[in-house]
Amino acid sequence: MKRIGLCVVAVAVLVFGTATMGETQDALKSAVADIDSGWQKLDIPLLEKSATYFEEMAKKDPKDYQAPYYGAKAHFAIADCLDIKSPEEFDQTGEGDPHVDKALDLIKAAQKLKEDNVDIYILKFQIIRRKMLHVSFPGLMMYVADRKATSNKAKELAPDNMEVQIISAIEVAEGGWPPPPPETPIAEFDKLLQKDPKLAEAHYQIGYIWQKAKKVDDAKKHYTKALELNPNHHWAKKQLKGLESGTGT
Repeated sequence: MKRIGLCVVAVAVLVFGTATMGETQDALKSAVADIDSGWQKLDIPLLEKSATYFEEMAKKDPKDYQAPYYGAKAHFAIADCLDIKSPEEFDQTGEGDPHVDKALDLIKAAQKLKEDNVDIYILKFQIIRRKMLHVSFPGLMMYVADRKATSNKAKELAPDNMEVQIISAIEVAEGGWPPPPPETPIAEFDKLLQKDPKLAEAHYQIGYIWQKAKKVDDAKKHYTKALELNPNHHWAKKQLKGLESGTGT
């Protein structure tokens, strides 16, 4: 009887543990989905809710890289939403800066916990790039080496990853002073479009390059194509609206 009783207890513990684990995974999936949904809808309160969830998750399990990674993603998405909603090219209120700083701290923590995850380096590159847009020289220089090391690691881990290849093309576009002629980085994005003609981000980046070169018609064409391929590409939508209203740079 004692053996049967112990078996019953063991089964009960196993079932309870499995149920708890399942609930945790469901909560994790829900919080991750909230980040994607929040960004798509530009819903900052939803993104803040996700950021809080992952900060609490990090406290409970400091060794799980997912918590700081998704926390960084949520904070970065908040800053991105503020930029997209701003009437200027980027948010001028400064509200997004603490979120970028928090995202950078969190992604560095994730990197220490999981050094071989390419998604961490892709996100870190994006965060550092956003940080560099709002830092003046000579403070800018402290991020240059880190951004380069981050992109190099991403290429080492997954050279065929399309997001990594987009990073490489962006580096060509932003690589040094004076900047290269538009045709040089555009050729890199054209190579990506040959691999994947439905790559909306490549069209957006080409549009942005042409916009900076004051080739408005070319920029509009590629922004429009990006939106055809991805109607939720908020940046293409914002830039195209600015050009059509005459407020775009």
